[in-house]
Amino acid sequence: MVLKNDQLIISDAKLADTFLLRLFGLMPTKSLNKNSGLILKKCKQIHTFNMKYSIDAIFLSRDNTIIHIEHKLAPNRMTKYYSFTDSILEVAAETASEHGLMVGDTLTIVENTI
Repeated sequence: MVLKNDQLIISDAKLADTFLLRLFGLMPTKSLNKNSGLILKKCKQIHTFNMKYSIDAIFLSRDNTIIHIEHKLAPNRMTKYYSFTDSILEVAAETASEHGLMVGDTLTIVENTI
């Protein structure tokens, strides 16, 4: 689960911590539930090639502080490379705005393995 100041943002956060899990990420899915997310560990850039829907990508530092947010990242796109990123949280499009997430916010993450 993912929280901001004890407010629940995502109840089901899966962990992608191997090369293959990061490479395929959400590609095999047809949609992403508003309560679900994918945490890509040791990741500094993502793509949405072969995806069927838009996502929000939240770039996090080692202490889970938000460094950058890509809002409504459309299918078949690639983000910039952010060298200070430790992990990226992928969530349904508009989740970041709906929860008022901003650069500088720190998230609390409790991970579930895939």
